[in-house]
Amino acid sequence: MVKIRIKPKISYENVETATNERERERQEEYCDEFRKLRFELETMKTVIDEMRRDMNEMQARLQSGRNSCHDNRCHPHPHDINVNLDHNSENSTSDFGEWISGLELTLHDLEAMFESKDVVEWASKFIVADLKQRSSHPYPLCAIKGSRNEMLMYDNNAWKKMTDQEFSSTIMNKMFKKLLAVFTAWKNENYNKILTSEQFSTLYHSNYARILSFNENASKLKTKLFHALLLL
Repeated sequence: MVKIRIKPKISYENVETATNERERERQEEYCDEFRKLRFELETMKTVIDEMRRDMNEMQARLQSGRNSCHDNRCHPHPHDINVNLDHNSENSTSDFGEWISGLELTLHDLEAMFESKDVVEWASKFIVADLKQRSSHPYPLCAIKGSRNEMLMYDNNAWKKMTDQEFSSTIMNKMFKKLLAVFTAWKNENYNKILTSEQFSTLYHSNYARILSFNENASKLKTKLFHALLLL
């Protein structure tokens, strides 16, 4: 006698319930991602507003310092400091203010930052490459030989030593703003991939954290840039 096994009936109600639960979980994941991205956008806006206020305050203090300064100590001549510049450098040097104002980053530069192990090392190489590309020699930013990490900048037709505050308010803030802007453009272009691809999501979150912490590395960038400028 052949035994006949009776197949259990499929409960379409259970299948439909499981499908609905998976769909509900997927929708909740999307909602969580949207809430996370909205929070990050609000954080970026807050950071930018704070930077704008800091920039205005720094510019006001710098302007006040220039107006109260009437002797040559405010604008030291490069020959008073151990740095190699020729006698006609002031007539041919590009202006630091013009150079920093024209600093731009592209998506290609951002991808190079993604691939770099150290964002500060990448930033130093980017600045040096941009100086070479857009400025004539002597460059409007140079290292003072024999110092620990001091630099000179050629601004308003005069050479002057760059303070740590000026380094932060010009180079650091400019790089941070440009990084944030081009990163936001990249994020908007790859928005759907960030939501659906684990690889893009990881790339987004890891590099967003690197960019937000960039301004905390002013001293490290100044030292790296100082040594890079010595080789020019």
